[in-house]
Amino acid sequence: MLFSENYYRDRISKLGIPEMPIKKVVFNPDNLSKCEKLYNDFFKISKKLMQFVYYNNFDDLIEANFSNESVMKMYEGIVPENIDIYLKVPFEYGGTLDFSNMFLVKKRPFKELIDNFIDEQVLSFNKEQQKFNCKNGYQYPTELYVCNPKGIVFLPALKGFAGAGGNTSADIMTEIGSTMFSKSGGF
Repeated sequence: MLFSENYYRDRISKLGIPEMPIKKVVFNPDNLSKCEKLYNDFFKISKKLMQFVYYNNFDDLIEANFSNESVMKMYEGIVPENIDIYLKVPFEYGGTLDFSNMFLVKKRPFKELIDNFIDEQVLSFNKEQQKFNCKNGYQYPTELYVCNPKGIVFLPALKGFAGAGGNTSADIMTEIGSTMFSKSGGF
């Protein structure tokens, strides 16, 4: 069952990203025939997307607390390991292969939170279907609330909220290093 927009705004807020705008999209089975090609092309253009973001949204990358290493990988057209490209509107729901339909988000914790937000809706819809059977797989919900940030880089409200290392550090090794001396009593 699809709840109200207010319900889903509250839900995403409780997941930890209250500043994330959402919008409702509608499933269209006619889009399924185009999806495989779109997803293949999506992965092919990731290099161009990374370079586009580097040149056009550099300040947003810094504001979102991306590490220097990640930013330099984008310059080279490489998707850094701690970043994910998310579609604002999935292809199954009419999304396009334009940069305006994509945004970058840190995998940890934000991608995980967004995945949970979408998964809860898909599972809720499928549990209500009388034909639901784990062997048959999941059906696409007729309507879905998706994340729709304004820019191409998701900027969390709390700057420095969490780096890929789990705290405000850029990666897990920096996090470990930042706690080594505090546990052993310092120098």
